[in-house]
Amino acid sequence: MLEQVKDWDQDFYEKWKPIAMGFVNEAEKCLQCGKCTGQCPAAAVTPSYNPRKMIRDLVNGNVKRLLSSAELWQCFFCSGCYSTCPMDINFPFFVFMLRLAAMSQGFGWEDVKRLEGYAEKDYLRDGITVSTAERNPYVKELIGDMSAIRAKAGLPPKRQVSQKALAEINMISDLSGMTKFMKQIGGVELYDCASCNTEIEKKCREKVLPKKVGKVRTKNRFYNYGFPGGDASGK
Repeated sequence: MLEQVKDWDQDFYEKWKPIAMGFVNEAEKCLQCGKCTGQCPAAAVTPSYNPRKMIRDLVNGNVKRLLSSAELWQCFFCSGCYSTCPMDINFPFFVFMLRLAAMSQGFGWEDVKRLEGYAEKDYLRDGITVSTAERNPYVKELIGDMSAIRAKAGLPPKRQVSQKALAEINMISDLSGMTKFMKQIGGVELYDCASCNTEIEKKCREKVLPKKVGKVRTKNRFYNYGFPGGDASGK
């Protein structure tokens, strides 16, 4: 899909600043020096991820490209960009507020939906906030599997959370609205993988993004940085 004039809003940044509570009010001071991008771990593995370009689009009002980009969801808030910025621009907070803006416009829900498996299994069922599975092959080669290391240390292979703590986690999830939110995007139907059958496996594999989340209609990708007019895979 090609960009159109109507997708731009030159006043977007000024209108957005009050909504962002004043935490992101100096993007116009960006020197476009590229220090943020140069030290960014996400940019190192995804060449199209470029905080400098995203700040430029924010200031210039290229709203749809910014809010609908896949790259908006690739930041993991390490704050390395913030620490190296000569103008002290809090880019991670920019990303946080822009994600909320994107979701209100129907973009990015496929990325939010990736939390579904984590919410269902690791967090709500097991009380684990960080996955214990080591996925980096280099780490596995150097130090071995984390469960084996825990076993050698006399610990259970997987971290165990008490039933009382699990009850508190689920209560907080219910009271904060997280459980309701995850149900809206098609999640929080907890299955016991130990008793998995063909029907349950089919349900797990066929969960799709709903066409609507609350009052917001979900939309497909519009733009990937580095891939004008491309889909989420960059084609």
